[in-house]
Amino acid sequence: MSPPVTEPRTEIASHRGGAAHWPENSETAFRETAKLAVEQIEFDVQMSADAVPVIFHDTTLDRMTDGSGPLAERTLAELKALSITAGGGRILTLDEGLDLLAPTHLILRCEIKPGPGMRPYPALREATLARLSERGLLCRTVLTSFHLPTLRAARTQAEADALRDLIWLIADPIIRLTSPWDVARLAEEAGIDHVAPHIATLRDGALAPLRAAGLRVGAFAVLGDDSIAWALGQELTVFTTDRPIAALELRDGGACSSKR
Repeated sequence: MSPPVTEPRTEIASHRGGAAHWPENSETAFRETAKLAVEQIEFDVQMSADAVPVIFHDTTLDRMTDGSGPLAERTLAELKALSITAGGGRILTLDEGLDLLAPTHLILRCEIKPGPGMRPYPALREATLARLSERGLLCRTVLTSFHLPTLRAARTQAEADALRDLIWLIADPIIRLTSPWDVARLAEEAGIDHVAPHIATLRDGALAPLRAAGLRVGAFAVLGDDSIAWALGQELTVFTTDRPIAALELRDGGACSSKR
């Protein structure tokens, strides 16, 4: 007898390691997310002043550390001297983050952040893919960015052939000031077939035309129970949430068991 056919289910990505539960993009967040039955962990990569990839979301240090000012103007040594607020430890380098995540079950959802002024950090994309390749993690990595030229360039980089996926994160003004069809055309021109708008944009009517254009569709900023339930009900490919525990409870009925 043939095994039963199972439909793919919506994957859950722990956003910045579960920012509602633990200090975002921290060692604690990574270790705690690895105990959950989520499929993916999302984190952000930027570049220090001395060209070292680090895991951090904001362009400035003020909100999440005891430091201040632009991250891009600090060397790695200066960044390592700072503390993440709420007991989050130190800022992780990309190497340190990958070493923590490599032994886990998690798919790595790595967002390449644009630098100050929305200009790409020189060589950040190349350095990120190289480090993933060195550890044999490309097949477990989903590369994401709001910056479409970064993803277009990633597709032409040799190591990118082994990536699990590429997802264009669509900033809200882009889709609202154009149309889902314009977004689909840009994605096709860049060779991208997987997009993730803000959940509110999808709920306002963008989902159907994006799917009609042949795109796979996920979402970001899926926070409240109602939004999580909607994303699951619409069978999105994957969504990021600061509340992975709540998302698991709604999807799996409390399947938050350890994957270790």
